[in-house]
Amino acid sequence: MRPVVSILLGPEGLWIAISLVVYFVAAGNEPSTPAGNEFLETLWLAIPLAGIPLTFLTSYLPGGGGWWWLLRVVVVSSVGLLVASFIAANGVDYHDSRNSGLLGAPVYSLSIGLLLLVPLTIVAAVLVWKMNRARTR
Repeated sequence: MRPVVSILLGPEGLWIAISLVVYFVAAGNEPSTPAGNEFLETLWLAIPLAGIPLTFLTSYLPGGGGWWWLLRVVVVSSVGLLVASFIAANGVDYHDSRNSGLLGAPVYSLSIGLLLLVPLTIVAAVLVWKMNRARTR
């Protein structure tokens, strides 16, 4: 598969799409409303809970499922999670001093994401190892 297509259909393309969706949702909260702020706050939890498992589903696409793919998943998931949650945090505006704590949102999302990413990476690594071992026999 060509590198550009592999990136667009792989984990990188998925996280670009997630970040774009979050960007448009955050842009829709201008001027900010309490309901819009609350929805963006729920994205801090939804982004890692939906994005990390979706990233592992890219193994079913052509070019997925090897060690290189697994490295791409781990790196892109971590960076994409930070970017998407930072975009969501930038869309929130309380119009008071609570805005100073909004930069904690990416850390919150990354913490939740790592709780999913580590065990899923271990499971995927075992499966990739078994798949490679079966090929060499």
